Amino acid sequence: MQKLLEKINSFDYGVTGKPVTDKDISQYQENLSDCSYPNIPSDVVLFLKHHNGFLCEGRCIWGINTKENYLYDILGENVMSQNPNPDELLLLGATEMTYIGYFASTDTYSMIDKSSFMVLHDFNNFVEAAKYILKIDD
Repeated sequence: MQKLLEKINSFDYGVTGKPVTDKDISQYQENLSDCSYPNIPSDVVLFLKHHNGFLCEGRCIWGINTKENYLYDILGENVMSQNPNPDELLLLGATEMTYIGYFASTDTYSMIDKSSFMVLHDFNNFVEAAKYILKIDD
C-alpha cells in the first residue's frame, strides 16, 4: 500500500480528497448498510485515510462524502450506475469503459465492463486493482 500511496503523491495532475477519519468511515459504513451495499473493505479504508479518492486523466478511485459536496462518492456512484447486484458488489472507481468493484462474498476485486457488468479481470487485492486502473507500474 505504501508504494501505491507514494506513486499517487507523485502524480503531477492528480486530485485527491482530504483524508477521512475512523468516525467518518464508521458513519459511512452505516449509510452503505442502510442501502444494502457491502461495507468498504479494510484495505480501501486504509487508502481513504490517506486519500479520500483520487482522480487523474479520467481514471478515478472514488471517496466518501463526509460533510461537504464531493464529486465522486462511492454510494452515489453505485446508485447512479444502477449496480445490478448491490448486496454483493461495491463499485469503488471507474475509467471511461470499466468499473473497479469489490465482491464481498469472495473478497475479490474485479475490473467490470460498465455496460454489461461482465467481469473482465480479477485481482487478489485492492493495491493491484488500483495500480491497474490508474496505470501505475512498479
